[in-house]
Amino acid sequence: MQEPINCEKCYNRNRIIMEWQEILIGKESWPFLGEIALRTFIMLVLLFLGLRMTGKRAIKQLSVFDLLLIIALGTTAGDPMIYKEVGIVSSLMAFIVVFGGYRVITYIITRSKGAEKVLEGVPIYIIHEGKATELSLNYNELAMDEFFAELRNKRIIHLGQIESAIFETSGEISLLLYDKKRVKPGLPIWPHKLRENFEVIPEKGLYACTYCGHTEEIDAGSTCLCPHCRKNKSWVKAETYG
Repeated sequence: MQEPINCEKCYNRNRIIMEWQEILIGKESWPFLGEIALRTFIMLVLLFLGLRMTGKRAIKQLSVFDLLLIIALGTTAGDPMIYKEVGIVSSLMAFIVVFGGYRVITYIITRSKGAEKVLEGVPIYIIHEGKATELSLNYNELAMDEFFAELRNKRIIHLGQIESAIFETSGEISLLLYDKKRVKPGLPIWPHKLRENFEVIPEKGLYACTYCGHTEEIDAGSTCLCPHCRKNKSWVKAETYG
């Protein structure tokens, strides 16, 4: 005699299968995965061609304006890759508007120095003759620990080795170093050296301000407000190696 079909068991099994299918591919069908692959390939080709038109060759060449362009393109390209209801032609139109706007703004930048400063920014001198410039003392976009990390990666030991340092619009730091015969005493930039700081000077010697890198000779037992930045009373022994 044939056993009765357990409807509840079949229902639970089908429900589990449907739940896993929804977790894996959402509400779309399995054949749509092939369409996603085709859509993704088309959007990647369009992105590649568009970015080649901008003339950029590397990420480090990107300004804030360029990064905004990349974010806009990523948003425009992402939806048609995975959403069935978003057509590729709609995104292509958005691409045309984005790249057209980019071309127009690039043209304006090349014709107007004022527009270039607003949209691209300007290089900032942050170090001059071994200490922070007055402009950089009020510039908050580059944290000091990040700046020192960049210098350590370039094998800089102290600020006295640097004649000039420029924070480029791309986010890179450009350095002009003294030759070895002209190196000045300067603020050490390695963490274990910076931790050895004093507000009351223990012995007479040459010290560097921990805030701006200004150096001067200070007598033992003195407490001194830095005359360059006028913001700091903490000093470390100036480094002379280099």
